[in-house]
Amino acid sequence: MPKADEPSESSYSRTLSRYECYELLAVATVGRIGFVSPAGVQILPVDFRLGTGHRLFVKTSPQGTLAELAGIDAPVAFEVDHHASDFGIAWSVLMNGTLSFLDAEATAAYEELRLAPVPWPGLASTVTIQFVPETISGRGLHRR
Repeated sequence: MPKADEPSESSYSRTLSRYECYELLAVATVGRIGFVSPAGVQILPVDFRLGTGHRLFVKTSPQGTLAELAGIDAPVAFEVDHHASDFGIAWSVLMNGTLSFLDAEATAAYEELRLAPVPWPGLASTVTIQFVPETISGRGLHRR
């Protein structure tokens, strides 16, 4: 029997394919956007929805940090993860890309969403922005 700090033979971690990453993003709704600011690395939680063209849509404050970053097509990281309550299954998807305001193509993709993203609590007014990934990677963990 393995000790508590040793992985058992029935536990494993694996790299997820791009397809698997996007399948997981399609069912997730909360992630984190990371970026570098004058104050250092910042990470903000967001509610999001995956749309066609692998765009992720977020509603944010028009005067907020994310809207400012979208206004300059800022490079950011976007991370989404999940774990079962017993930690039997867990996964993480990490993407690098840019935030921007919606163009015509993104607006059309946004209008096709089955459910729109929900603004983070406390926002009186919102603007929709998009995250377009340039890279994507994922890891999955399975324990029995």
